[in-house]
Amino acid sequence: MKRVSILLLAIVTQGQVMAQAPSLDQAHGLLSEGYLEEALDMFNDLEKTNNNNPEFFFLRGSCLSELGENENAIVDLNVSISLDNKNADAFYQRGFAYFTIGDSQMALKDFNQAIVISPTYGEAYLNRGTVQYDLGNAEAACQDWQYALDAGLTLAQALIDQLCKD
Repeated sequence: MKRVSILLLAIVTQGQVMAQAPSLDQAHGLLSEGYLEEALDMFNDLEKTNNNNPEFFFLRGSCLSELGENENAIVDLNVSISLDNKNADAFYQRGFAYFTIGDSQMALKDFNQAIVISPTYGEAYLNRGTVQYDLGNAEAACQDWQYALDAGLTLAQALIDQLCKD
């Protein structure tokens, strides 16, 4: 009987430890809910067990970008893309980070790649249009904003109305 009790205690204890261990889904949930510092702490705790997981690096890179740590975000997003170069969201997020630090050419390149991977990616068109406008390519910007509007992003209409008048 004592042996059975010890075995049950070991199983229960192991279950509690497993329940307390952070998961990528939990960290993603914190990120989605806007608990950025808490999410980053959890992502950092998960790094050793996710060092070949492109989703991990994408999510942590996204978190870092939202925290304004765009140079660090780009490092993680580079890893994510090197592990999975078909993730349009990773290219989009890296493009956003590049634009935020003032590298419009790299941002444009990444938004282009996001659109190649996912031709109906409205947010990528919207942001590529913004980069195009920033680079002085108003006609290309207006065309991208129209694609974004066609994809259902109503914010594009305000940009078109304000900046694309003949």
